[in-house]
Amino acid sequence: MPRYAKGSKSYAISDRGGQRVRYTELKTTWDNLRVAPDEWEAKHPQLTPAKNVFDATALFDPRPSNHKQENATLDLAFSFDPFTKIQNRKSVGASGNGFVGFTELFVVENIEPNATGASGTGDIGTETPFASITETGTSGTGEVGTLGTESYVEYSITVQSTDSGNKYLVDGVQQQTLYLQEGKTYRFNQSDSSNSGHPLRFSTTSNGTHGGGSEYTTGVTTNGTPGSANAYTEISVATSAPDLYYYCTNHSAMGGSAKTPASGTVTFAITVVGGNPSNHPYHNVGSSNKYAINGSTATADVTLSLSEGTTYRFDQSDSSNSGHPLRFSTTPNGSHGGGSEYTNGVTTNGTPGSSGAYTEITVASGAPTLYYYCTNHSGMGWTAKTLTPVTFTNLVVEFNATGVSGTGGTSGVGFLNQPAISSGVSGTGAVGNHGSSNDEVVQISLNETGTGGIGGVGDSTNVQVNLEWGSGAWNEGAWGQ
Repeated sequence: MPRYAKGSKSYAISDRGGQRVRYTELKTTWDNLRVAPDEWEAKHPQLTPAKNVFDATALFDPRPSNHKQENATLDLAFSFDPFTKIQNRKSVGASGNGFVGFTELFVVENIEPNATGASGTGDIGTETPFASITETGTSGTGEVGTLGTESYVEYSITVQSTDSGNKYLVDGVQQQTLYLQEGKTYRFNQSDSSNSGHPLRFSTTSNGTHGGGSEYTTGVTTNGTPGSANAYTEISVATSAPDLYYYCTNHSAMGGSAKTPASGTVTFAITVVGGNPSNHPYHNVGSSNKYAINGSTATADVTLSLSEGTTYRFDQSDSSNSGHPLRFSTTPNGSHGGGSEYTNGVTTNGTPGSSGAYTEITVASGAPTLYYYCTNHSGMGWTAKTLTPVTFTNLVVEFNATGVSGTGGTSGVGFLNQPAISSGVSGTGAVGNHGSSNDEVVQISLNETGTGGIGGVGDSTNVQVNLEWGSGAWNEGAWGQ
């Protein structure tokens, strides 16, 4: 015969923890589980709900003489059918929690939504009794745009008093003739205190508004007050922009001219003047030969501002250039001043004074200040400043996101074939702010729709119900059959 353990040598497995326990030490819980002594717990009082007790002896109009209509006020928070006999009614329990899905509610009305959603707008839905709650919505996705860099060439502006009035100095050169290339951006820094009261602007007319013209504003932006930190006027030269003139809005004759050559190679027309006063109009050339830039009439000693990365061609096809090859040096007056020829990025073509002759330079990054000169004759050239563009990163993040707007519905309910009264909230996504454009600024554009809000079920309230007595025998049903 088989033998079995018994007494203190027998063991069992706990129904709750699963560990081995001596059989004689097992304890039984209120829900009939056999557990270890340290796992046993008494039944919580709230697990035994109170019973509903109604006074069955107090009746209103217990012997009606006719089929009289009665207005009854019912508590909507019943957890049982109020029309069943009191003996069959269920006990009152704790408040229930609602879940998304199929839900049966018997006597519920005046549902108040407690909805969440991004800038949601509420719509009252059409629902039928015992409808299920259905929510839909697909999150939108966005794309990140490319990372780009932008740059501008900066000129330092100061104001100097002269015998003929105040004048603008551009990088230290009085009323310098500028060459602003199409498609590029130039910033005129007016943070120096001498600029106070002298706002720099552009016009297509010499001397601007003082010469009968008007302000030119295409591609022009301004910042701050002249004479204070970070004050500037900036222009992004448009395609086919006309030649311009920079001027002071408050005082006449302060500015100069700004040529606007097309994008690509900037060409300077070179002529040689001097020696014979009858062949030129320049008042300060004297008897020496000088290079004239683009037919300048005020002086032959023209200071040039050459931007790094840009190609400049000095066209020497005019016959006056014969015998006067133009070259560059890092020393004033070039080889005549003890310097040597600068050749970085420089190419030449043809013979000066003949068709197609030119000297061309693509200004290298970090190039020093240069001087253009004639290899054969002293004192003919002048200064060519090299400007480093200020480069900054402009990150433009384009969120062009789309998504299906969610819809929130509240479960439909009915009461004795009465119309269902319910509400639901459908949400729509808010449109984000657009960042402003500036140096080193992240611009974010949001164009999206969000997921709709979720409609909440409100608290139950009371409702007035009109009923008639049935025709059945008393107490055979809820007020008759």
